[in-house]
Amino acid sequence: MPAACLAVMTLLLTAPCADAATEVKIGAERRMSFNDGWKFFKGEAPGAEVPAFDDSKWTDLTLPHDWAIGEPFDRTLNPHTGALPAFGTGWYRKSFTLSDSAKGRYFSIEFDGAMSNAHVWLNGQELGSRPYGYISFAFDLTPYLHFGVAPNVLAVRLTPEDHSSRWYPGAGIYRNVWLTVTGPVHVAHWGTYVTTPEVGAEKSSVSVKTEIRNRQ
Repeated sequence: MPAACLAVMTLLLTAPCADAATEVKIGAERRMSFNDGWKFFKGEAPGAEVPAFDDSKWTDLTLPHDWAIGEPFDRTLNPHTGALPAFGTGWYRKSFTLSDSAKGRYFSIEFDGAMSNAHVWLNGQELGSRPYGYISFAFDLTPYLHFGVAPNVLAVRLTPEDHSSRWYPGAGIYRNVWLTVTGPVHVAHWGTYVTTPEVGAEKSSVSVKTEIRNRQ
């Protein structure tokens, strides 16, 4: 076999294969699970928010995920929080595609809980941060999304601190993640507020306030 052909074959055999992005199929539902198809790395990973970053050697997983419960107990750590290393730095990345037919829809990402000091990027653009780990938070994805064959890369960096709680706090994206899909006119995220201004044995009243957004 000619040397040139041999060299080409060697290149093809040793070149790393990129993981395929998850295709997100948009149906009639407003809210859909976004737990599948994530990658995880425990430690510092400079540049991991950039879409071209190589995460091929990261761990594949499905959320929810707690990185500390897979580690061994350490007697030198706080026993009141499980003596587990629920601190440090962890990265999560998810690559996904949206078809051209999804253009004109509006997308947001909601985390039920991520421990903690979360920073979130989409396609290299920082969406925002959330220091507290016990409550949900959401970001609008729409301005930075790609449609068609170009993949979207969502990156999350977490840096939970040692001695941050009186009990075991968890670590990582330890609750569900959701993708919300709407049209230009929709009920705002957390836009429904229900109260009972009057409650009695004979009569009660319920007040419902709803915020409607129009992005046309």
